[in-house]
Amino acid sequence: MSQTARRRSVIVHYHLFKNAGTSVERLLQLSLGDTWASWDKPESGAKISGQELQQWLEANPRIRAVSSHQLVPPVPQGSFHVTPVVFLREPLSRVRSAWLFEWQKQQGLSEPKGSLTDYIEEKFKQKNTSVIANFQVSRLSNLAYDDVRQRLHRYNHDLLPAACGFIDSLPFVGLVDRFTESLQLMAECTRKRFPELIVKEHRENVTDASSTSIEQRIELLRREIGNDLFDELCVRNRLDLQLYSYASGRFAASLQRLEQRVGSAAARRLTLVR
Repeated sequence: MSQTARRRSVIVHYHLFKNAGTSVERLLQLSLGDTWASWDKPESGAKISGQELQQWLEANPRIRAVSSHQLVPPVPQGSFHVTPVVFLREPLSRVRSAWLFEWQKQQGLSEPKGSLTDYIEEKFKQKNTSVIANFQVSRLSNLAYDDVRQRLHRYNHDLLPAACGFIDSLPFVGLVDRFTESLQLMAECTRKRFPELIVKEHRENVTDASSTSIEQRIELLRREIGNDLFDELCVRNRLDLQLYSYASGRFAASLQRLEQRVGSAAARRLTLVR
């Protein structure tokens, strides 16, 4: 049965800032060509509701995958099947990448315009818009299908259950810090509806390519910015740290199930050969 004859399937990629989104976009674009699109509103800081994306997808029936920096939950509904793609990142180690992008790469500089300490202190002057303070919980905790207005302050603990609930609704959640394994889960979740999708690793827009462990990167961050600012950074990312821990548990369970299925399939093939 052709794609047009059955229910339309669409990959919806939540492109969270500095969460390997450009690498995922490259993967989608190379496989799907002009049936992939990136859609954001022109206004800086704007958000896109599930309802708005539903309307946009209905107005663009050729699109089979869309990436958006501004999209917030819930997942769009309609006369199509949605496969949502979300990647999370350990929030403390993510800060260095945000600094290098905003204060160097984005401005076309050979070196950052200020130190990492300067960057964090400057960001903390922003009351409720910082990309390094509970950013992921803030973006993934929206509950209203047709409304993107922030219902609670980003430090309100009531946001965490909403963000965790959204993670629970996903067919898989990717972790930037375990990108290769995350792509294995993505490939498993997309292969039936998108058999042409080549899920392979791309390294696009990478500003922090350190091969050290998360623990080592966090310790380096603490030494570089000092204990007091590091403690403040932890406080301001308390919800993101909890969300990442929750998602990591779900990720580990999903990966284990995939490995068990792959192992069982290999065992069955071996039995048939014998």
